[in-house]
Amino acid sequence: MQYLSDINFELLNKLNSLFEKRFNKICENILRASAEQGPFGIALLEALQAELPKTECSNCGSCCNSISFFSIEYHRIIRDLMNRLSSDQLKKMLQDALNIKNRLAETDLESDKENEKRIRCTFRKQESKVCAIHPVRPFPCRFFGLKKADGKRECQYVREIEPWEPKNDEIFSKLQERIALNSESHLVFPDTEEITFFPFEFWLFRYSLGVENALKIYREIIIPSSTPLSKFWESKLSPS
Repeated sequence: MQYLSDINFELLNKLNSLFEKRFNKICENILRASAEQGPFGIALLEALQAELPKTECSNCGSCCNSISFFSIEYHRIIRDLMNRLSSDQLKKMLQDALNIKNRLAETDLESDKENEKRIRCTFRKQESKVCAIHPVRPFPCRFFGLKKADGKRECQYVREIEPWEPKNDEIFSKLQERIALNSESHLVFPDTEEITFFPFEFWLFRYSLGVENALKIYREIIIPSSTPLSKFWESKLSPS
């Protein structure tokens, strides 16, 4: 499915031009949406994430790519940034996040048989090796590298700080199912089911430019920029 692998650079360039012209208004829309969301669901989110063990790793940053998560996790991130950053710092972070073109990359992980396309995470500062949202990072970041019931890990450099011996892997899906009930869902393609998990970039566009514009950007820019997302949707759209 070629349309899942070809980035619409014309649309991407139009977005960059729009951001330059209307950046302050776009920022205002983004911040207002999360402020109006309020603390709804955040206490539950924090309680569920507290059920996972704390971890440490080599801090190489190889896994720090754009990932998909729930709307309630997005609002928690934005509200945290609003509380911690100055106005100028917040605008700079949003400006970097909106500029997808500057974060297009390919993986160089040794485990990959071939390089894969990714959008690098806007919150990972490679020079300082700091994650700007580590205390409020979403579930996928917390899951990555945790020991599974069979003893295997997605990353050999991650270790739990406290004892962690899961009896099965259902804990991962059950935690997310409870959060999904408090999050938005959207239909990406006809004849598919609505999904509740989208990259941070989608949520930014959803709350600044509206749902339909965000879905178009997701289909034509974000999916083709990410090999995992392309493969996910190819499996959903391929005839069974």
